[in-house]
Amino acid sequence: MKEVDQVTQMPDFKGYISDLGGPSANMYKMKGKVQEICDRCVAPSCIHPVVCSNLDTSHKPMTELYRKVDAHPEVKKAFVGSGIRYDLLVDDYNKKNDGSLDEYLEQVVTCHVSGRLKVAPEHTSDATLRMMRKPSFKHFHAFKKKYDEINKKNGLDQPLIPYFISSHPASTAEEMANLAAETKDMGFRLEQVQDFTPTPMTVATVAYYTGLHPYTLRPVYTARTAKEKKQQHMFFFWHKRENYQQIKDKLTGLGREDLIEKLLEDKKRHAKREKIKGRVQARRKGKPGRKKRR
Repeated sequence: MKEVDQVTQMPDFKGYISDLGGPSANMYKMKGKVQEICDRCVAPSCIHPVVCSNLDTSHKPMTELYRKVDAHPEVKKAFVGSGIRYDLLVDDYNKKNDGSLDEYLEQVVTCHVSGRLKVAPEHTSDATLRMMRKPSFKHFHAFKKKYDEINKKNGLDQPLIPYFISSHPASTAEEMANLAAETKDMGFRLEQVQDFTPTPMTVATVAYYTGLHPYTLRPVYTARTAKEKKQQHMFFFWHKRENYQQIKDKLTGLGREDLIEKLLEDKKRHAKREKIKGRVQARRKGKPGRKKRR
């Protein structure tokens, strides 16, 4: 609150705080319940591959702080622009929901979204997400469902804007194609995207330069050449005419004609072909299919 007071006293302050919470917007005051356990712990992460049972994940302190900011006489509106760890708000991943998770998300959606909320699932492939130390993409589906329900209940239209990375160590062109197809099915046309950039002191950067996972020493595929990177990045923009032929050629080479139909053809045509394919397979197995017309 001291920072808020200082911001409101600036001569050009107009009453709006653009991003409240910082890079990990919903991890305020999270720490181990028993410090002695934390002192002995050698795990590299408190929230991956599972949320530590000793971690206090209550969102109540953050929610109370938001409400204090809202009540500040000089603040008209305070937004949470980015940084929310959405996985901590999903019951299937964070199994310690004390009621504060839903209360926090309701507060954010109804009072702190500036038209759109940005979150970072980063990929849809579980193999790539494990390299990132992030949870399965299925938890993003669960979060989106909860987020959409709160918007609908309150008569709001605030799109969710997901952020994704291409060419991350462990990501292949086929997995990028799967990412494009899955996000298209969810109704997204991606805009918050970037190509992987190595940064010091990360597992991904070690894998990028050595070709090995630093913990297991097993080989990790990484797109390094300009051509490999372009072939991954173009899947973000499957809807652009200039990418049509390149995507089609790449998917044909991968033997993923099914994704050609999903990404580049009309959905109704794809569904019809899948239906016909099912009938043909049923006949081949000796199962009764649709009778031929005479």
